[in-house]
Amino acid sequence: MITLSIRRKLYLSYMLMTVAPFIAVVGLMLFIIHVSGIEDVRNFFKDGGKINYAQSFVAGEMNNELQSDPGRIENEDARKQWDDKLAELMAGFVLYKDGKADYVSSYLHRFSPNEKWEKFYRSDPGDIALNQYSFRMFALDFVYEDGSAGKSVIMLRAEAVPMYWKPIFTLFSLIIIGLTGVLLTYFVSRSIIRPLQSLKIAANYMKEGDLSHPVEAKAKGEIGELSTAFEEMRVRLKQSIDQSLQYEENRKMLLSHISHDLKTPISAIKGYVEGLADGIANTDEKRERYMRTIYRKASDMDRLIDELFLFSKLDLQKVAFDFKVIDLRKYLLHFLEEQRFDAEKADIALQSDEIAADASPIYIAADLEKLGRAIGNMMNNCMKYMRQSNGHSETACKRISVRLNAYAKEAIIIIEDTGPGIEPADLPYIFDGFYRAEQSRNSETGGSGLGLAIVKQIIEGHGGRVWAENAKPCGSRFYVSLPVSLQPLKAVKDDEKNTDH
Repeated sequence: MITLSIRRKLYLSYMLMTVAPFIAVVGLMLFIIHVSGIEDVRNFFKDGGKINYAQSFVAGEMNNELQSDPGRIENEDARKQWDDKLAELMAGFVLYKDGKADYVSSYLHRFSPNEKWEKFYRSDPGDIALNQYSFRMFALDFVYEDGSAGKSVIMLRAEAVPMYWKPIFTLFSLIIIGLTGVLLTYFVSRSIIRPLQSLKIAANYMKEGDLSHPVEAKAKGEIGELSTAFEEMRVRLKQSIDQSLQYEENRKMLLSHISHDLKTPISAIKGYVEGLADGIANTDEKRERYMRTIYRKASDMDRLIDELFLFSKLDLQKVAFDFKVIDLRKYLLHFLEEQRFDAEKADIALQSDEIAADASPIYIAADLEKLGRAIGNMMNNCMKYMRQSNGHSETACKRISVRLNAYAKEAIIIIEDTGPGIEPADLPYIFDGFYRAEQSRNSETGGSGLGLAIVKQIIEGHGGRVWAENAKPCGSRFYVSLPVSLQPLKAVKDDEKNTDH
């Protein structure tokens, strides 16, 4: 289907407003010619001046003959000769003898067979109407050979069509031109105005704050493109408002969780400080235990505030990422070596044997600090739940293994533990903010609920994705997918040339 632009529609309508009336008028003219009985259309378009001249010339010849030889006109052959000459020029004559019509030419008789010709005997020369046609009349008095008074009236047809056809033709021409203009204007304007009205309705909905009504691109061309752009704007505005509402909901939730999560350690600190002030801790051993507890609670508060601050900035997209192109393989080996000491303290084996140091490099664009924070949060999550487990992990080896798989467009880090695993009902939600698979509000067992949410935001900030599943026969497995950089060189600053990653 051909799509016409507004400009082409207007050009086409202007052309049709010129051509369509012309075709209609020509058709009407041909119809009039057919009704008029003109068999040869060329006769209709003959030069009127030439016809008038020929008519006048033949009429003059006839008058001269009547003046010089009036007796000849009484001869049937002579009358027939003049009859034929004038008939070819759409003219005829009437001969009067003593006031009565003595002869009517065949052309006039055929043209108006029931006409009362005596009425023209005393008519003055000039224009007359004969059977709805316009004629010019010329009269000449003469005397027959027998002395009778004679008169010749020559009638020359002035127009090829009846007199009433001119106003009718003019009226119909004006009606055709008017209808053509009105119809073309209506159809062209409707194709423009109707989609604009749809846009107006959508704009009114948007003005009232209702962004739920989609804008349908009913037209093609420029207005269709405008409708598509308008719909994209509506969708983006709706997404922006929905995102703002979600941010507002997140801030409310953040305040609620902050107040709850900070109240617990603060209450504990207040209780231990009161115990010290009231002398309940009356031995050095009790005072030292109280002070260690106060320090641990303060450290938990500091860590929680740090996580809340980072989560809030990530959620509002206010954190700038300092991307560098690195070799992910070397970076992981260096990072895991730093984490190995903390794992050994928790009696957990950290395995990375499947990450070969001499294999081909895997280049990614990453923020080193934030990527380390994300991987560290997942490993701490594994360590925490393995420490809490009192089941099979007490007898089996506590182990965290890290693998790295490289593909054409992405690199996937796999972190697997031998802990108790994750409840299937909790798997879809563990990366949501403030969600705890351990539903207790104790930060020492259930955590803040922000660690994995921060992981998700950091990885998505790198253009990647993160998900989890349960391993068999036990444990959990975390996946981190990061896009592979197309740049095969490390982008480091001058002061980073000696770093291992």
